[in-house]
Amino acid sequence: MTKLEKQRREYQSWGRWYYHLALDSLGDRNLFNDRDEYVNGMNVVAIGQFINKIGVIQFDWMRNHGHFILLATGQECCRFFDYIRFRLNARLIKDGFPPLPDKWFFKLLRLGSLNELVNAVSYSARNSYDARRDILPGGYLWSSNYLMFSDVKEVFEYKAAGEIGTCGMIRLLGSKVRLPEDYKVCKLGFILPESYLLMTDDGVMTKASSLYKDSKDYTYRIFRDFDTYKRTASDLGEAWSPSGSDVDSFIENILNVNYGVRDLRDLDAGKKCDLAVTLGNGYGLTVEEIASKLHLSSSLVSKLLYSYSKKNKKPF
Repeated sequence: MTKLEKQRREYQSWGRWYYHLALDSLGDRNLFNDRDEYVNGMNVVAIGQFINKIGVIQFDWMRNHGHFILLATGQECCRFFDYIRFRLNARLIKDGFPPLPDKWFFKLLRLGSLNELVNAVSYSARNSYDARRDILPGGYLWSSNYLMFSDVKEVFEYKAAGEIGTCGMIRLLGSKVRLPEDYKVCKLGFILPESYLLMTDDGVMTKASSLYKDSKDYTYRIFRDFDTYKRTASDLGEAWSPSGSDVDSFIENILNVNYGVRDLRDLDAGKKCDLAVTLGNGYGLTVEEIASKLHLSSSLVSKLLYSYSKKNKKPF
């Protein structure tokens, strides 16, 4: 039995619960090469959740991977992945691109608490911002994030699947699966996630938006809660470190929380050196980035990181 077969068997034994399903990254390869392929990907999610009867809380499609926050059994998650893989692979081949690698799989994380569920949604939503830093997550089409605190009627023009008819939906979806007639199809040609996202008990808000106090809390967790973002990335086996304007916000957070000051100039030399080590060893900033942000020499930062690494080196 291969490693992937063992992993699948383990996932299939898991009961119905909240999970973060993260698809393997394809690196430099694209999962989606143009808008039509993204549209297809959105419809694949709609069909996949319907035929497998799983609850979708939030999801994001990125250029080379995807994230899904689901309420399902492990077996249902595996079936959902299998359907996604089959449809996306068929589309790539049809469009003249190489098929997906045989070992392309996913990682499934059990979300053991409400806080972990919130963190997973925030982490997934953050991907939209990283993909298009010129817009907010709500302006990224290939996810469910635009529904977080918006009225879909004001965002999209759409028709109900029942209005389009059976033949029209088959052409649109490339599938004979009959989705509920009240599912909403936007003019771009994909099923709006509002049609199937898991609802709260009141049936009004999506479960994802109900996890946050308000839109301000949602925004904070995406753009400022760097510790959670790094920890979630680590759990998924993904690499992440703040970059660009994130670094300034991140340093400001550390100054406020860890040192009780608002300005870097309020730190003494010793604390500034401690901060340099934290940025390098804890968050993966380069020597040059740290030196520039903290107004230290690159040679000093290198010595600090080397000393810390040598002191904390684990024996074989």
